[in-house]
Amino acid sequence: METSAFIDLNSLNGEARKELESFYEYLVFKYKSSGNKKKKGESKKQKFEKFADEHLINLPEDYKFNRDELHER
Repeated sequence: METSAFIDLNSLNGEARKELESFYEYLVFKYKSSGNKKKKGESKKQKFEKFADEHLINLPEDYKFNRDELHER
C-alpha cells in the first residue's frame, strides 16, 4: 500500500466519509482545547511535584519505608 500525505476521500463510501469527518473534528477539538491548558515550559516532573505539594502527605526527610514492618500483623 502506497503512503501519502493526503487521504483519498473518493475511495471511501458515504458512511466512511462521515465517520472520518467526525473523527477529525473530535481530534481537532481534543487537541485544541488541551493545548490551551498547558503552561509553556512546565515539564511533567514539575507538574507532578506541584500536584504532590498540593495534594499529598509530606513525610519527614529521614523517613524510610520498611516492608517487613508494613506487612506485620
